Amino acid sequence: MYASDYRRIARDALRGKWKRMALLMLLAGLLGVGGGVSVDSILDLSYRVNDTASVQLREMLEILSGVAVFSSLWSLFMGSWVNVGLYSLGSRTLDGEAPRAGMLFPRGIYWKCVGLNLLRSIYVFLWSLLLVVPGVLAAYSYSMADYLLVRNPGMSVSDALRESKRLMYGRRWLLFCLQMSFIGWMILCMVPMYLLSAGAMLILEGFGGAGGLIAWMLIAMLISMVATVFVDVYSFIAGIAFFRDAERGQTWQQQAEQGWAENAQRFGGDSAGFAPEDGPAEDFDGSAYSYADETAAREMFAQYGCSRKRMRDAGVLEQFEAYHVDSSSEQLWLRRYGNELIVRFSHDPAALDEILDLAAEYALDELLIRALERIDRHIRRQTLSDVEILNMAGRVLALVVSGTFDEHPDFIQRRREQVSDMADRLEERLRAQEPDGGWQRTLQLVRQMCG
Repeated sequence: MYASDYRRIARDALRGKWKRMALLMLLAGLLGVGGGVSVDSILDLSYRVNDTASVQLREMLEILSGVAVFSSLWSLFMGSWVNVGLYSLGSRTLDGEAPRAGMLFPRGIYWKCVGLNLLRSIYVFLWSLLLVVPGVLAAYSYSMADYLLVRNPGMSVSDALRESKRLMYGRRWLLFCLQMSFIGWMILCMVPMYLLSAGAMLILEGFGGAGGLIAWMLIAMLISMVATVFVDVYSFIAGIAFFRDAERGQTWQQQAEQGWAENAQRFGGDSAGFAPEDGPAEDFDGSAYSYADETAAREMFAQYGCSRKRMRDAGVLEQFEAYHVDSSSEQLWLRRYGNELIVRFSHDPAALDEILDLAAEYALDELLIRALERIDRHIRRQTLSDVEILNMAGRVLALVVSGTFDEHPDFIQRRREQVSDMADRLEERLRAQEPDGGWQRTLQLVRQMCG
């Protein structure tokens, strides 16, 4: 996925929630801020004070030292908790929940939040002793730990850091690029402050002298601060969408690495490739329901190709719904089945039919992105005929522009550009191989859909 895809996901999740999220981000900043005075700076200043310094200066330094220590402790014991709570808030907002202040204080993991912040700070500091770059890389490697702790409250602090490092391997540059994609917005937030300050300087005499200048600068700073908060909300939610994609992407990679033979065998099993889960499942209210019911529901879902439409047509949808499977479990099974289909598609072009049916029913844009990645791999490796590859790309694009994804214009445009590039490469090869073949009609249709 591209940075624009993560931004699109963030915009969709924040629709109607911008103001509330901005207020909660401000609240989190007020609760978790560590203060602008550091212990190191105070100690350094204290060493510079000689024996002839005034008593008042020494007393002021002692007060500042106390404030710095309190600020650091507050940041550790309150800021750590609120920082993890922000990821809980963002993750649940991404799931469609209305943001609430209570989400900033996740229950049952307070000391894990403190330990995570402390241990991560130590790791990053130790890496920074080598040079600046290793420290920055370490910070990016451990950046996903808060999100993982929220998603898996039973995970230990060390496991969260270790898993973050594993998932972020090869993705640190992608996260950096995503963050840099907001640099234009951040610069734009500074424009009001500079413009109003410059205007105040030019008309200083007409607005009460220095008092007028200060008032204008305060107004400019307020406007810039408010704008910056909204950009922070935007980039934060996009970052959580990136973490989710990294988490899903790891699952895709693990499935692919198992190989076609193993997946084909699993796909033909009783549970259609779904491994049993440890422990009982839980419904939304936290109550455990029967593991046998969960297993039966999972097998039925797999039997009908993870399609509620097929179950409805077969008259068994009411039976499936009677198991009271929560939507998160259903989404998990659906994602696993999608993984199976993509692995099959790498070797069996017929799997594209099921991929398109599934993507159309659930509007799975990510599944289509993975399918186009496999099609592009077929182009590079020439594992199928160019005519067949062109036809598959056209079928995927036909679904993209069919109206199913009209709420995501950025996604549609990206896929059009991607398929257009594929068509260019395939046309060049086809003209050299089959100048008089019947592929021109297919290419013309693909060009029309590309716009």
